[in-house]
Amino acid sequence: MIRAVVLDLYGTLVRGGGPRREVALNEMARSLGLDGPAFVELFNASANERMRGTLGTIEETLDALAQQLGADPSESEVRLATLTWQRLHHSILWPAETILATLDVLRSRGFKLAVVTNCSQETEIQWPKQPLAARMDAVIFSCKEHLLKPEPAIYLKACEALEVTPAECLYVGDGSDGELRGASAIGMRTVRTLEYAYSDPTWTGETIGKLREIIDLLG
Repeated sequence: MIRAVVLDLYGTLVRGGGPRREVALNEMARSLGLDGPAFVELFNASANERMRGTLGTIEETLDALAQQLGADPSESEVRLATLTWQRLHHSILWPAETILATLDVLRSRGFKLAVVTNCSQETEIQWPKQPLAARMDAVIFSCKEHLLKPEPAIYLKACEALEVTPAECLYVGDGSDGELRGASAIGMRTVRTLEYAYSDPTWTGETIGKLREIIDLLG
């Protein structure tokens, strides 16, 4: 019997950054005195390190990347670039009312809720300020746990926090980072959502068009 719903964050509960992300990264490059395309390429290439939490704080990460590109930004320049990145994620992390309503229905029916997300420190910092936070019984940030989906241990962290087994969980995600197969491999019932992203076209398992459809899936 399903007792808990474990959800991905970006592309599932909220949209990704889209074009705004590229704009923000180029603004950050200007603040750091860097060539925009070179910085964007290096920043994107550092994704797994950032999400695993091995590059330190946002400020430490930006300074290290700038140094790799031959720059030596001041503390104020790094702070300005950090603020741009934080503002972007503050905006991204505000969910649609339909998403919040779906979570509220699930909670009212007694399901435990958790988020498991591959993310870097800006998400962890902004999370408590967002309406999603109050609706979750647990949240697992990859950068804090030093684990990445689809590694089994990151899903098991959520199970432990919720006091459920994998077989008692429904995992919902857009499919990025191989998350669906990772969840399925440890025994979670796994559903792909297409509401915000089409990230895993090879997925042949259960699929929903809107997150609210999980209410009917769970009866």
